[in-house]
Amino acid sequence: MRRLLSALCFVSSASLLLGSLVWGGAIAQSTPGFIHVDEIRPGMKGYGLSVLRGTEPERFDVEVIDVLHQFRPNQDLILIRTPHPLLDRARGVAGMSGSPIYLDGRLAGAYAYGWSYGVDPVVGVTPIANMLAELKRPVRLDMFPGAKPLPGRPSAKLDRHRPSKERLAGLPSYRGEQEVSALSTLRALHEKKARTKGPLGLHQASTPLMLGGLDDAIAQMIAKELEPLGFVATQAGTGGSSTSGPRQFEPGGAVAVQLARGDIAMTAVGTITYVGKGGRTLAFGHPMMEAGATGLPTATARVVHVLVSEARSFKIAEAGRSLGALVQDRQPAIVIDPDIQAASIPIRVKVNGAEGAPKTEWNVEVASHRVLTPGIVFAVIANAVKSTASDATDVIFRARSKIGIEGHGIVSLEEQGFSPMGAASAAVFSQLRMFGLMEAAFANPFEISRVTSIDLELDLELSREVFQISDASVAYDEVDPGEEVTIYVKLRRVDQPDTIRAVKVRVPEAAAGQTIRVAILPGNKVAVEQPRARSLGDLIEQANRRYAANSMVVALQMPTRGLRFEGHVVDSLPASALNSLQFVSSTEDSRPFVTQSRTDIKMPQVVVGGTNLALRVREVARDQLLGE
Repeated sequence: MRRLLSALCFVSSASLLLGSLVWGGAIAQSTPGFIHVDEIRPGMKGYGLSVLRGTEPERFDVEVIDVLHQFRPNQDLILIRTPHPLLDRARGVAGMSGSPIYLDGRLAGAYAYGWSYGVDPVVGVTPIANMLAELKRPVRLDMFPGAKPLPGRPSAKLDRHRPSKERLAGLPSYRGEQEVSALSTLRALHEKKARTKGPLGLHQASTPLMLGGLDDAIAQMIAKELEPLGFVATQAGTGGSSTSGPRQFEPGGAVAVQLARGDIAMTAVGTITYVGKGGRTLAFGHPMMEAGATGLPTATARVVHVLVSEARSFKIAEAGRSLGALVQDRQPAIVIDPDIQAASIPIRVKVNGAEGAPKTEWNVEVASHRVLTPGIVFAVIANAVKSTASDATDVIFRARSKIGIEGHGIVSLEEQGFSPMGAASAAVFSQLRMFGLMEAAFANPFEISRVTSIDLELDLELSREVFQISDASVAYDEVDPGEEVTIYVKLRRVDQPDTIRAVKVRVPEAAAGQTIRVAILPGNKVAVEQPRARSLGDLIEQANRRYAANSMVVALQMPTRGLRFEGHVVDSLPASALNSLQFVSSTEDSRPFVTQSRTDIKMPQVVVGGTNLALRVREVARDQLLGE
């Protein structure tokens, strides 16, 4: 008996020693069972795991307050206190989202929600059952154009001709002929989020977005655009090596979603909740943007510090080793697949003409995502220019861009422009045609495609040698139908006398008895009617079908209307014909537009400004009246 007791004591001591070793080095390696919400009672105690500094998860105590039933559709919420020296001061911490919470030794769910202006360390926990359900959603590579399995993994068959409905779910649709800017897609998502904004009080813990390598003004601009999507932007560093840090995800470990990396970085930070048998990983306990199937690059992360703030406490962290892709962004959790390599887009921005600038070339990889990518690319361009040429003075620029589009090679665009506030003014490059082309590549209704590369060279000239359209006039404001009229355009240049440019235009016969408007504009301010595109190739071709910035366009607004069909445009239609054609061609989605007669005058410099005038057209020409 004595020998038996000694043996048992030895085994017990060895087990305790082994347990302490495992606890100290690999908290996440065990996969405990799960506790259901129905088993949870007020006063139950447990613990959570989260990285508070470095890469090793630390334990913090928790105590159950109670359960809120049906907090979200088909989702309860577990309310807990987190008594801890740091959390007592910090309360809810952005970046702790996803920290696994264990009760009775079993996984209960993820730290995910906090109270607005709360003074107690009380947070909400998303039940693990809701999170586990997201692992059942299928993941296909055709949902994420450009993604691929890591070496040694089986490849999925790609469908290049039929866009996946899941890939487009819940995101802004392609706007086609509407004016597109660098921030159009982000702001379209803002509107969607604003319509679904929840009530005050309990809210999902914000996702810290670490911004590195950005000028203050650019950081503020991108923060303003991304914070409505649930991010809390703060300036940090660009991160360490993409091959340093933990080699795998573990519960309680820090995770990074990399929107940009390289000379600048944009990194969203959260915490891993659970790693499944096949490596599929749950994190956050709430959505990042609730964008559904979302192929974004992910990485392990290192926490530098937990900043305690009266307004909002958050983790300061940086990305480490690249690992996997965020494949699902859903209400209860995000899902990461470590076996998928998400697509990214290499961007090179070269700024010429900034004499003596210490850095003139910028290289960044950005996530390939139809909503986020254009805005991030704009931030990269604006940051490169602001850091290279911050002069707040008149500048003429020429932008030469090469955009790689999957299945269509390299598309080249060349544009010119002028800014009286310098190239660093944020709005200068937001209207570049490359952004419309990017949206067409990502969200066109014809085929699955994407942007594969961006190369932009900017030539800057500190100069105000531009032609400003200041006024226009005619010899008489009542004209004959069919008459050729001379319009005198006054052009202004710095330190030079005004010049007059005479432009002859013909008044259409159909304008008899009406007043027509004449607009004189720089070429790059004139929208050109385009036929309805029938393919992505058509959209690409239309990107180059524009008037140049160094041209002056005199446009007569016609008293007729036109129709835009697939493949062609019909203009100058009378009202009766317009109505008939619209009725007959309704299945072709024809769209009426105001037709215009335009005269394009090439100029030696960029044209700015603009003006307009009105011409009254007689019912009958004067010579006909005299003849009668």
